[in-house]
Amino acid sequence: MEKKNGKKKSTSKTTKASKIEKEVEVVEEVAKQEKEVPKEKAVNPKKTMEKVSHLLFKALAISIFVAIILSWIIPAGTFSGSNLTTTTPARTGINEMFLSMFYASNYYLLQFVFVLVVGLFYGVISKTNGYKKLVNSAVSFWQPRKKWFTLVHTAIIALFVSMSSQSFPILLFIPLVISVASRLGFGKLKSVMMTFGAMIVGLVGQTTATLGLDYLQSTMGVKITTNLAVRYGILVIALLALNMVLIKMKNKDKDAIVEPIDLVSLTGDEKKGKAWPYLVIFIILFAFCILGYMPWNSAFGIDAFDTFHTWLTTKVTVTIGGNSHAIFGYILGKVNALGSWDIFTICYVAMIILIFVKLFSKIKMDEMLEAAVEGMKRTLKPALFVVLAYTMFVICYWSGFTNTIVDKIVGTTFNPISATVANALSSFFHVDFGFSGFTLGAVYAARFADYTGTMLVIMTSVNGLVSLVAPTSVLLVTGLSMYDVSYKEWLKNIWKIAVILLVLLLILFAVMAYV
Repeated sequence: MEKKNGKKKSTSKTTKASKIEKEVEVVEEVAKQEKEVPKEKAVNPKKTMEKVSHLLFKALAISIFVAIILSWIIPAGTFSGSNLTTTTPARTGINEMFLSMFYASNYYLLQFVFVLVVGLFYGVISKTNGYKKLVNSAVSFWQPRKKWFTLVHTAIIALFVSMSSQSFPILLFIPLVISVASRLGFGKLKSVMMTFGAMIVGLVGQTTATLGLDYLQSTMGVKITTNLAVRYGILVIALLALNMVLIKMKNKDKDAIVEPIDLVSLTGDEKKGKAWPYLVIFIILFAFCILGYMPWNSAFGIDAFDTFHTWLTTKVTVTIGGNSHAIFGYILGKVNALGSWDIFTICYVAMIILIFVKLFSKIKMDEMLEAAVEGMKRTLKPALFVVLAYTMFVICYWSGFTNTIVDKIVGTTFNPISATVANALSSFFHVDFGFSGFTLGAVYAARFADYTGTMLVIMTSVNGLVSLVAPTSVLLVTGLSMYDVSYKEWLKNIWKIAVILLVLLLILFAVMAYV
């Protein structure tokens, strides 16, 4: 018995030793293979995810740091007419740096809240059966028309941003478009490019949008229709350039689809849901965006909405106790007329719609609140990026060094190249195009009275061009952070569009200036 047991023990030890030897051989073989693999192909997934998550933040943080350093070096400048008055540098200290973040969140609270509302909205509807049914129905519709999907959606998105008074409201529809796009086989990067990229293209070809143009009208003496045909032409060219790149990305999209891309995962049962109520919801939302944010009066001369608003809120009265009361004015509150809505208005419109969603979807209140919180968590990072981008603006506004830089570059004699460079730097640091129009419009009008129409085109198109690539671009940082797209990968694919547009725009500016 002892011998048998000894044999068994010996055999067991031999087996274990052979297993260890095999494991060692496997490890050595793997190590050998890793040495043979080129360095660029040996990718650490963890490090890759870190780059995706943090590269954009680093780029934005470096931009803010550069602005702080410049505030220490360059004298603060203030324009009075066409003249610049400089003082000692308005240095940004630790206190001013954090205070600028506070004021950025205060001045641009609506943008911050709106991004969170988008997350809240999709957090709730993503848990319903009907929304999942709508997404899959849209996929079925577009599957045989896949070639037209990018063309149609980029055109709609870009045109809305180009013509509307606010660019943010269209963001309410972007998660839906990306959900459908991913199920049609488009990768994450391509989906973001055809949505957020189209939004920025709308800024490149800004036409009747009053965001910034209203300041240029008052400070530079131009009309919103000045060189309108030229700006529509720029919009068309920018759209074509974007779609050409998207078509070429067809077989090069590195973000190959493993799972559908949704802002918040769809957990509903489409077999139990109906798509048409949600289709109606998005149609209503889009109608409100068109009616509320198109500059009907200022751009198109249509005052019917203003007249109707005045009649509804002041003329429709109810007499109680001998006193007249504007009942609809009381109910609606101090809401602006259609065509002049602010971002806050569409926020509560979306919230009211969610009440009806709760009613006909029969979702429990606890589930609804949990879903809303989940959605807001998903958009908290993009909302914080928005605050950081506007922090750049506050720092530059307080320090005033941007005015000094622009004054030196643009000079007193009109030159399309120097004007392009000056406005590119202004767009990078100021972030808010409205402020650039407010600050520089009067300066350009005084110095280049014969070229105000050309300067209008330069300011609008260059602002959009910078927004395509700059880490301080509010729309760009929102899109990349919302869907965890690498800033590096974005630049790799978008730089061709930026270069093509820059060359074409410089040629156009030269023609407009000298011919």
